[in-house]
Parts: sequence; structure tokens; C-alpha cells
Amino acid sequence: MTPRSVNPPHYFLGSLVLMIGLAQIELARDLIAAPWQWLGIIPITAGVIVAMLAARQFGRVGTNIVPLTPSSTMVTDGMFRWSRNPMYVGMISTLCGVALLFNALLPWVVVVAFAVLLKRHFVRHEEALMTKTFGERYIEYQGRVRRWV
Repeated sequence: MTPRSVNPPHYFLGSLVLMIGLAQIELARDLIAAPWQWLGIIPITAGVIVAMLAARQFGRVGTNIVPLTPSSTMVTDGMFRWSRNPMYVGMISTLCGVALLFNALLPWVVVVAFAVLLKRHFVRHEEALMTKTFGERYIEYQGRVRRWV
């Protein structure tokens, strides 16, 4: 497996831009009554915090954060006790909050597409690499901790 020049944070930013554009042309607006769309601030805040704390954990133990490259340490504490991919969960949560704020249907399509892209093009390959690198220890971790939440 080789690292990719376009990684999840790039796709995340691209998804945000696409959501902004789609929300501008969306015809099916006001899916939920005002002011309830402002509840989107909650998953945005939670998502940013989760992703940042998980990234900080990688930095603390000195392991590689670049997707599809070998890790020197398996992180299983903190955010990684509840999810094997808390950074991705944080990105998806943030996009969900943005979709709520836009209060339109099309931005939700981007959220789903982003989650599918992560699973197919990153998570699946990262899990294979982690199994190759850490063997039985990672397989046991997979059995104990869910992929997402």
C-alpha cells in the first residue's frame, strides 16, 4: 500500500465546498422548522473535538498519522477505546452538522458519499495494513472496538 497524495482531510474540505454549492442550488429547503437547524452546531463542535483529540493522541505516542502508511504504535486508548476511526467519525459528524445547518437535502448526499469513500478507499486498506503490522493484537482490538462508534 502506498500513501495517497489526496487524503481524507482533502476530501473533507472538498465535501464542505460541495455542500456549500449544493445548498445554494437546493430546491428542497427547510427540511426542519427554524430554529432547529442550529442544532447542527452540536455535531460540528463534537466532531472537531473528537478528530482533534484523536489526532493529538497520535502525536503524543509519535506514530504516523498519514493514511495508508505503516504505524509504529497501535493506539487503543482515549478516543480509540470507542472507535477504531475517531478522526473519520469526527469528520463525518462535522459534515452532518453542516448539513443540518444548511437545512437542505442535497448536502446529506455528500455526507453519505464521504462516508462510503472513507470506508472503501481508506478504512478497508488501513485495516489490512494494521493487521499486517500488528497481527493478532490488532485482530483482537477489532473484535473489541467497533469500526465507527
